[in-house]
Amino acid sequence: MKSLKKLHSKDFTWPVLKALNDLYEKKKTTAKIQQVDYIRYLMAQTELIAQKKGNSNILVAGDGYKEYYEANFQSAYQYYYNFLNQAGIRPDGGKNFTEEDIRTLMVIYESRNELRGNLTNIEDFSGKVFDYAGSKYLKFRNSVRNAVLKILEIDEFPQTSKDLQYRLVVDYPTPKAIILCENKSFLKQPWNAKELEVKLWHVGGNNIAILDNIDEMELVYPMYYSCDWDFHGLEIFQRIKSKLKNRGTEIQILTPPSPHQYLPSDSFMQNSRWNYKVPFSGLDKEVFSSKEREIITKLIKEDLWIEEETNVLKDMFYYNFK
Repeated sequence: MKSLKKLHSKDFTWPVLKALNDLYEKKKTTAKIQQVDYIRYLMAQTELIAQKKGNSNILVAGDGYKEYYEANFQSAYQYYYNFLNQAGIRPDGGKNFTEEDIRTLMVIYESRNELRGNLTNIEDFSGKVFDYAGSKYLKFRNSVRNAVLKILEIDEFPQTSKDLQYRLVVDYPTPKAIILCENKSFLKQPWNAKELEVKLWHVGGNNIAILDNIDEMELVYPMYYSCDWDFHGLEIFQRIKSKLKNRGTEIQILTPPSPHQYLPSDSFMQNSRWNYKVPFSGLDKEVFSSKEREIITKLIKEDLWIEEETNVLKDMFYYNFK
């Protein structure tokens, strides 16, 4: 698979996707999804889905549903269905996974050996890996917790914790390069690694100390860093570049090709700010190329940033790969 767009709605949980597939394959479903906002919209504003005459608990597919489903949901459902089967998780409608849960389970599956060897308690694991939901998420989401236990082949999480120094990875057997990612977004699209023939590592924030223990054999590949182009992301890149340089390895930041999707620095949930008290926000100009300095200067001057997730990894890689 070359790409798979997120469905981008909290409504598209696994039970809803399963019910939509039942409507496609069986022309009906008894799943209790009629109170889901998106389903209510389809029932009220289109003729794609309707209640069965004489039994309002059953939904039936209307004219045009087949084409609508194939265009909007079939690829996502089939990809997630195949993954759950591969991971040994029964893909029934009782698994109340969100789409983000499934994509995170993909990352865990790809990194299962390393995660299993560096287990923390359930709160720390949840807070770091399921960072969109918080440290208590796994405690109260039985389906997700049981799926994680199944993937890691463990009965329970340890009671005590230790420093979280592991790599979340998506491997490729003969990589052209290794891409380190500040955020987990690209790792939740594992088809990227196969299409680009690269390894993907999540290395960001306070999780960069793991680079001190990377096997020397891994350091022979060209290395790139994908990150938010804000102060925090660029400062992390500087630290990573310094660490790898001490080990005789160079790394290049992935510069997004034009046109850039700029965001204001005070945008929602953005905590990084430029430092206007010192030149170049305190970043080391020598670390960056003239093209990179030009972009950073514009970002600082206009108080903007570029979010990693707004870039297309394939486009960035081919734009920068030498």
